[in-house]
Amino acid sequence: MSTSADAAPSPESAGAAKKRLAERAEYRFGLVLLLLLLTFVFLATGPTGSWARPITIILQGATLVAALYASNVGPRLRTAAIVVSVIALLSALGTLGLGESTAGAGYSILNALLVGIAPVAIAASVVRRRVIDVQTVLAALCIYVLLGMLWAFVFTAMGAIDPPFFAQGIKATSADYLYFSFITQTTVGYGDLTAAGNAGRACAVLEALIGQIYLVTIVALLVSNLGHGRRLTTQDESQQHQ
Repeated sequence: MSTSADAAPSPESAGAAKKRLAERAEYRFGLVLLLLLLTFVFLATGPTGSWARPITIILQGATLVAALYASNVGPRLRTAAIVVSVIALLSALGTLGLGESTAGAGYSILNALLVGIAPVAIAASVVRRRVIDVQTVLAALCIYVLLGMLWAFVFTAMGAIDPPFFAQGIKATSADYLYFSFITQTTVGYGDLTAAGNAGRACAVLEALIGQIYLVTIVALLVSNLGHGRRLTTQDESQQHQ
């Protein structure tokens, strides 16, 4: 006959479980950054074959699911993200036999949707958590990289719908759009690639404004309060235990 002591976990075991969970949570956004780096490297190689579409969808879907797990969202949202990623993958596989313009536009829109969900979930988790530490800074960096990729897919879709996107008249690859997006977001502005149409120019200006405002406000604020936020968290926890 089991006793209540056997059924209920001891305080030590419960505390150890919480500690292990906290240790895993500390590096959650590091995995998201790693997946973003893999996606960036893959797109930067400029793959032109139709096989690149499902691979990109797989990378973006994995990044989205990892971001949702890192953001500690509910299981229903995580399950929905997995379902959406699978549907996007099947859609990408279904576009393998279509023309480049039609398939390129649909593929870019799918990627933009997958990428666009992750920053919202990450930002909501940061606001909900209300702690400034290394994990918060990693989350902010993830959002910055995701924004750059989001604009790259927006530019890709625009170029597929109404080519050419660039005034130089080149047949742009994923590497060109990714390169243009990040040099615009960082306001480097080499000038070797420029948007041809008014819509592309307007989006480029908007990306540059959002990118710079984000860096000089959100990221700068988090980094400047990194150590202070840790001390506040430690003091709050000690007060709660008293």
